Amino acid sequence: MSVALASPSPMRDGEVALRPVSSSVAALVVAASHDPEITRWTQVPDGLTIVDAALITAGWAMPSTRTARYQVLLPELGPAGMVTVWMNPADEAEVGYWLLPSARGRGVARRAVGLLCTWAFDECGLEQLQLTTLPGNLASEKVAQACGFHRRGTLPRDIKGVRCTLDVWVRGAGAVAEPVSAR
Repeated sequence: MSVALASPSPMRDGEVALRPVSSSVAALVVAASHDPEITRWTQVPDGLTIVDAALITAGWAMPSTRTARYQVLLPELGPAGMVTVWMNPADEAEVGYWLLPSARGRGVARRAVGLLCTWAFDECGLEQLQLTTLPGNLASEKVAQACGFHRRGTLPRDIKGVRCTLDVWVRGAGAVAEPVSAR
């Protein structure tokens, strides 16, 4: 049975705002592609030009029932990253995220993923979310744990043409996330 995601709508928690992506996200993706930590741990290609990024992101703002992409916005920084939920080929809802260096280490990923999870459960009616991390990505593992995900096992997958074994994390709709501390 195929699951359809609801149309993305803006969200905020007081410090972090999520806005559905628009055609203007290409510059953010270029910045991400020049950050070694993002390209090391995610599927963002290395060293994109604005033309490359515009081609990649051209369809991202189009309505989709399989993918919902959000820009992570901070009052003092503007666009600072992205969070996404998509239905993978096995029809499982999967979460992904990345942040630019200026937004890291401040609880922003935890807040953004938390908002996305709430939307996915409440607005889309999903019962479970999955998140994958490459072994050694301790920062993303901490975000997953803080957002109520628990490690379920491993999964072989091709990442940028290389066969990898990913750690799989899952969170059910009733899972409790850690409270967000004041920073």
